[in-house]
Amino acid sequence: MPGRATVRTKVFVRDLRIEALIGVLGHEQGLRQPLILDVEMEVTPPDADDLTLALDYRLVGQLAEEIAATQVGLVEIFAERLARRLLDCAPVRSARVHLRKPQALDNGTAGTEVTLTRVPA
Repeated sequence: MPGRATVRTKVFVRDLRIEALIGVLGHEQGLRQPLILDVEMEVTPPDADDLTLALDYRLVGQLAEEIAATQVGLVEIFAERLARRLLDCAPVRSARVHLRKPQALDNGTAGTEVTLTRVPA
């Protein structure tokens, strides 16, 4: 008789590239800059082979593009907004957003990482 198992399912999107209105410096206002996102979500696993029961990972790009369309000052705020929007999706239990802003430095890449976990009611 097989042992019981707990299933932990993660869905991820790597190297998502978007152009965002982001930055706090004067020369960044109204200017689109590239962001590179790695997003990992722990989700409630679907109990059938049906996309309507799962998290469609294309949603990550759609939500990121929506946030990118309005000016955001800090990368931390952008990442948190995306994580919060993902937690609004029923199957998502936690969301980790690792964001890089490649043009932030002349000789490197700056960024942030934000993790949010749903608190049980």
